[in-house]
Amino acid sequence: MHRRQRGEGSIFKVKGSRNWYVQVGAKSPRVSTGTSHKQKALAKLQELIARRNSGAPTIYSGLKYEDVRDPFLAEYRNARKRSLYTRKDGSETVWGLDHLNDFFTSRRVSSITTDTLREFVARRLKAGASPSTVNRNLGLLRRMLHLARKEGRLQLVPHFPMLKEAEPRQGFLEPEQFSKLMAALPERLRTFVLLLYTSGVRTGEAKKIRWEHVDLKHKVIMLPGSITKNGKPRTLPLVAEVCSRLERVDRRRGYVFPVGNFIKAWWSACANAGLGVRTKGKQNGRYGTYSGLIPHDLRRSAVRNMVRAGISTTVARSISGHVTDAIFDRYDITSAQDLKKAAEKLDEISYSYCTV
Repeated sequence: MHRRQRGEGSIFKVKGSRNWYVQVGAKSPRVSTGTSHKQKALAKLQELIARRNSGAPTIYSGLKYEDVRDPFLAEYRNARKRSLYTRKDGSETVWGLDHLNDFFTSRRVSSITTDTLREFVARRLKAGASPSTVNRNLGLLRRMLHLARKEGRLQLVPHFPMLKEAEPRQGFLEPEQFSKLMAALPERLRTFVLLLYTSGVRTGEAKKIRWEHVDLKHKVIMLPGSITKNGKPRTLPLVAEVCSRLERVDRRRGYVFPVGNFIKAWWSACANAGLGVRTKGKQNGRYGTYSGLIPHDLRRSAVRNMVRAGISTTVARSISGHVTDAIFDRYDITSAQDLKKAAEKLDEISYSYCTV
């Protein structure tokens, strides 16, 4: 390593790389200059020192947005994150990344300041995005920059101007209201919706349940990790009415609930049950407009009903999967007997009105 005077930083070579590396201070990360030309590398070192002395983030100026995005996607790929998916053209992405690509592609990371982030926020809000959606977009970029910092390619991460989000939705469905909903639903959706209301399973997870996951003898559904949101397997206890309905199914192959896109049927049923308002018409979009009860409200209601029935928080969370990975690991000690008692307690809540 070529040592310079104190305060002037260091310039050196790393085995296996043709490029020069620089280090501004003893506690600063080593940064590749991206060039094998020593004079150019020295110029970049001086630039970093000048930025440090002025109080500006000491970022390698040649680093672009794509240089921090691609390693981020690689991390998701290696960790097999379920949020990473492949487009029809074969490219990989995660939800919300397209908006970042549109705004930041080809930009130098050194130009991504808090003011730049505020410009991005203003553009997204003007386009109609909600504060929570904008925050999810910013969260992706923040993770990219923090990863680059950990890898030594970035020294400082700018402040992110996160927006205040609306209060979480508090939709719940009382048993009497659920009875009206069941009566208004088409038969093909009733067992599916009853499972959502009594177990708190996510809609996306329920759609992926196959008959080989169902154990009617022991009144449970064994959700494999391949279909759960957090990748952890879990067990759903079934109330008697759900079991009875499933036992009456003759063809038990493939998916248990092949409901497809049931949004139109859901809106109509909720409107007929007095749980929502639907406006039809081509001028209001493909399906019209709707406000009122949403399927996720069944999940919230299920959790509340379990707590009301005296089921412990630990057991209720193990059934619904309504926890982060870390919390789930801590509470993943529920016994089969706990699940059996949970099913018995759920049956104590009268679901007789569901036998439509």
